[in-house]
Amino acid sequence: MTKKLLLVLLCSLFFVGCSTKVSYFFLDWAIEWEVEEYVDLNSAQQDKFDEVIEHFLVWHREEELPRYRDQLQLLSAQAKQNTLTPELWQQQVTMAKSHWYRIFNFVMPELLPIIASFDDDQVQQVLIQLKKEQQELVDEYAGKDQAELVKDSNKRIEKQLKEWTGNVSEVQKNIIHQATTERLATLDMWLEYRHEWQRQFEQALLRRSETEYFSTQMTRLMTAPDELKSLVYRDKVNENTHKFGSMLIALNQTFTDKQRQHFDKKLTELVDDLTELHLDK
Repeated sequence: MTKKLLLVLLCSLFFVGCSTKVSYFFLDWAIEWEVEEYVDLNSAQQDKFDEVIEHFLVWHREEELPRYRDQLQLLSAQAKQNTLTPELWQQQVTMAKSHWYRIFNFVMPELLPIIASFDDDQVQQVLIQLKKEQQELVDEYAGKDQAELVKDSNKRIEKQLKEWTGNVSEVQKNIIHQATTERLATLDMWLEYRHEWQRQFEQALLRRSETEYFSTQMTRLMTAPDELKSLVYRDKVNENTHKFGSMLIALNQTFTDKQRQHFDKKLTELVDDLTELHLDK
């Protein structure tokens, strides 16, 4: 999503800390480094931003990491017991989105005054970077036919699966290919949505001195982005989420003992890391 600016201000990864404990301990540095790609903060803004990040990380470790751990344990149990359904997978996705929205709701009151204090040059820095990223996406996908898009999706999902299972069999590759082939096309609607989100984000920045409008609009863009999506787009996304869940169920049923052991080991390590991070205060 084009919301990357605020996403990196809040958290550079979705399941933050899910790679390694070391990554989490250096998350404040990672966020600072990412923010520098978008805007040069002045001294006063930097001091306030540092306070926001410090406050956020304490809250996130105490309140949010246990939620991530519990969701992973629930998903693991559903997979092991073969009780996962496309509908339950949809619930998992909804839970994941709720993690994002809680982050936004927590940090927005402290973050918005900093953004509202941007001068015109800083606003232009942000907008130039966002437009650059948008153009890069257009360039990446423009001209690709459906076969090329399917091939790209296959490679991406196979790589992700390999990280969790150690290898990917031909049967599993076929399951992935079938799923990506049957997925409903949403690329044009996704790019259109990104463009509209960015347009409204730009308008909010340009009207940042109008406190009530700025706060309301920025909060809406961060916590209710689906309002900008057409009903057709939302329906297709929901159906594709359902199809993705069906693919995961099919893949789960083909795991070898070795793949299952690799998956369980990786998941256990991740859950343990989240637990230790939560308790290490």
